[in-house]
Amino acid sequence: MGNVIAIGALGGSGTRAIAQVLIEAGVYMGDNLNYPNDNLIFTRLLKNPAFHKTASNEDINERLNVFKQYMERNHLNFHDAGILLKASTDNLNFKDNRKLWVTVIRKILTVPKQREVWGWKEPNTQIYIEELYNFFDNLKYIHVVRHGLDMAFSNNKQQLLTWGYKYDIHVQGNEKEDEVAYKQLEYWIKSTEESLKKGEKLGDNFLLINHSTFCKSPKEQIDRIIEFSGLAVEEEKLSELYKIPKQTKTIGRYQKHNLDIFDNHQIDFVKQLGFEV
Repeated sequence: MGNVIAIGALGGSGTRAIAQVLIEAGVYMGDNLNYPNDNLIFTRLLKNPAFHKTASNEDINERLNVFKQYMERNHLNFHDAGILLKASTDNLNFKDNRKLWVTVIRKILTVPKQREVWGWKEPNTQIYIEELYNFFDNLKYIHVVRHGLDMAFSNNKQQLLTWGYKYDIHVQGNEKEDEVAYKQLEYWIKSTEESLKKGEKLGDNFLLINHSTFCKSPKEQIDRIIEFSGLAVEEEKLSELYKIPKQTKTIGRYQKHNLDIFDNHQIDFVKQLGFEV
C-alpha cells in the first residue's frame, strides 16, 4: 500500500502550491477542492470547534474513517454518508449543503475502488496531527511554516478565530490592527510549537517546509517533498513542477509595519525557525 500524504499549516502559509505539486505529480487530492486546493470534505468533517471541544478519540476516528472511505475507496455506505451529511449540517462554515447531497448520492452509487496513493491539503489538518498519525499506518505529514511576521499581518485570520481558544487567545472584535497582529503572531507561535512537538513523534514521517526556502529554492524543496512522499516522477515532469512555486507580493510585507508591537520572545521564536528579521 502507498502513502497517505497530508498537508497542514496556518491558513495563508502558501500550501496551495505544495498541493499543486503533488496533484501534478499524480497524487489524488480529492474531488471537492476550492481555489486554494483545500479538501472541503476534510473541512466539513473536522473544521468545527464545537465538535472538537467535546469529541472523543472514537468520535474523531469515526469521521476520519468516513474521510478515508471517501478518498481511498471513492465510495460511501449509507452509514458513512449520514455522518458526513450531519457533520456538514452542523458545521457553521457551510450554509448550503445541496451540492453535497448530490456528491454523497454519487459516492453511494459508485463502485468502490482502491487508491494506492492519495492525500489532501487543508490548513486545519495541523489541529489533528496526533489523531491522524494514530489512525493512518502509512501517514506522511507535511507541515508548512511561513514567516511568522508576514503571517501576523495576514488578512487570513480563520484559524486564529476558530482555534485561538486552544491557547487562550481570544479575539473580541474591537481590537486595533496592531492588537490583532500581536494575537495572530502569538497564535502562529503556539500552534507551530504544538505542531513541531507532535511532529517529533512522527519521526521520519514528518516533513517541515519553510515557505521562504520553498519559493527561493524550488528544485531542492520539491525534490525533498517528492522523496518524502515516496513518489516516482520522471525528469520531464519534475522540470514542470519546479516552475510552480512563485515569489508572492506578500513575502516580506512585515517590513512595512512597526515591529515594536511584538515582544522580544516572539521575535526570537521567528528567528529560531530560520526566518530573517
